[in-house]
Amino acid sequence: MNKIIHLQKTYLTKNLKPGIFFFLLLFASCCEKNKFYEAEIYGEKVKITLEQKSDTTFALNLTIGADTMSLWALNYPVYRFDFGDVTNDGIPEIAVGVIKPTRFDPKPAKRLFLFKITEDFYIRPLWLGSRVGQPLVDFGIVPGEEGNLIRTIEREQSGKYLLAEYRWRGFGLEFIRYIEREISLDNAYNNLKN
Repeated sequence: MNKIIHLQKTYLTKNLKPGIFFFLLLFASCCEKNKFYEAEIYGEKVKITLEQKSDTTFALNLTIGADTMSLWALNYPVYRFDFGDVTNDGIPEIAVGVIKPTRFDPKPAKRLFLFKITEDFYIRPLWLGSRVGQPLVDFGIVPGEEGNLIRTIEREQSGKYLLAEYRWRGFGLEFIRYIEREISLDNAYNNLKN
């Protein structure tokens, strides 16, 4: 039996476009296969679902009512799925953590992908990041003083961990600050969303 957790978040930023308000409902089941978010975007109630197709294949699916508006295949294992207004323009983005190699780093590692939702309700890549400052362990979207931020857990060269914050800057993430360094993984996770 699946247990459903219901959380409500409101994202309002200084850059919010007039008339665009959205309320985000996060539904997560104890089974990680199909997570989804619902929000009002461009005047429509949309649902964004991460569907697991196999052990290593996932898909982002954007629906309005029963109609699928956009589908984006992710042919990599997914370790994180988040949703929030990273660009601080009043429209939320989809954040997905994938495990994959890159052209310059052939070893599979955790990466951060950001997707935007267009006015005609298509899912499109905003940024397919290959790395942050140190090897990425996990991330979350958190509110900041000047809008939403990406907070990361990264592995230090010493083997310990750090918490860092980044903001969206046109194309890619800009490092803001270290919150803590040389900490345990448990401590990092305890402060990831705080």
